Amino acid sequence: MSDEKNNAYEVVIGLEVHAHLWTKSKMFCACPRPRRSGLKPNTQTCPVCLGMPGVLPLINEEALTAALEAALALK
Repeated sequence: MSDEKNNAYEVVIGLEVHAHLWTKSKMFCACPRPRRSGLKPNTQTCPVCLGMPGVLPLINEEALTAALEAALALK
């Protein structure tokens, strides 16, 4: 094999990180975020949470601010 074939690809390794932000409402709607309150699953939902056709999500400003602060802190 020639060197050209060996260098045809570059190895890129990525890292995906998920963080839980402690906000009062969900990320894309005004529904309260379920906490450890013993609520049954899927009781705090609306058409936006359920992804119904024709609904438009709105970003939770509190969550956006918290995410930006975390990103800046972690550089």
